[in-house]
Amino acid sequence: MITIAILSTEGGVGRTSLAVSLASNLAAVGRQVRLLQLDPANTLPVHLGLGTPGDEPGVLACVTGQCLPDEGMLGHDGGFKAMSFGQADLNALIKFDQLMAEQPELLPGRLLNDVEPQELVIIDLPRWPSAACQAVLRLTDLNLVLMAPDTNSALGIDRVLPGLLASRGASYFVMNRFDSSKVLHLDLWTLCKSKLGHRLLPFYLHEDQALPESVAAGVPLMSYAPRSQLVEDHQKLCNWIDSELS
Repeated sequence: MITIAILSTEGGVGRTSLAVSLASNLAAVGRQVRLLQLDPANTLPVHLGLGTPGDEPGVLACVTGQCLPDEGMLGHDGGFKAMSFGQADLNALIKFDQLMAEQPELLPGRLLNDVEPQELVIIDLPRWPSAACQAVLRLTDLNLVLMAPDTNSALGIDRVLPGLLASRGASYFVMNRFDSSKVLHLDLWTLCKSKLGHRLLPFYLHEDQALPESVAAGVPLMSYAPRSQLVEDHQKLCNWIDSELS
């Protein structure tokens, strides 16, 4: 089993859309892929083109022992297994955070016990820091930190980097929603490069209006705009990941 975590120090930077695209691309090149959403935002069904999340069981139900992994998988035609976080009220979220903090071994024990040796698991994490992030970083092989070209992401590097360096897997940063025509974006790229060196991947993910349009249309990005710049960027990142894991 190979495990990839996707995380960020900010919300709304595109973790789930990237996770779906990577899962789809990696499945397309022959990888056996499972995508798990540990973010309580529970937006995975929307990004898979399944519409508004319903009351289907998900990660929360599995971790708390209410269902088995196979029972929580979403039905879709993307070529990979996928499980959303599931609907949760405040009390359920508090209980989940407590379990992740006090019994982090529950996550692999209840979510990953049926994973095949050759399977690739992509985990869409909530915003750093969180108990779920800490639990997942104990078992990952590769961590991708998604950044936006803004000062909050640049300042967040100093908070997240020590924990990543102490984690099990290798960690790299990816700049999302980048526009090379904007001076601020170029300046922030230079700043992040000076802080991160080789840990900042040498390519970025462009800002692309096709993504919000595809979400609004209820269609996965690769189906909605297969020749868009962002789809090409995601494929480039997928190829890099595939080569790193080979």
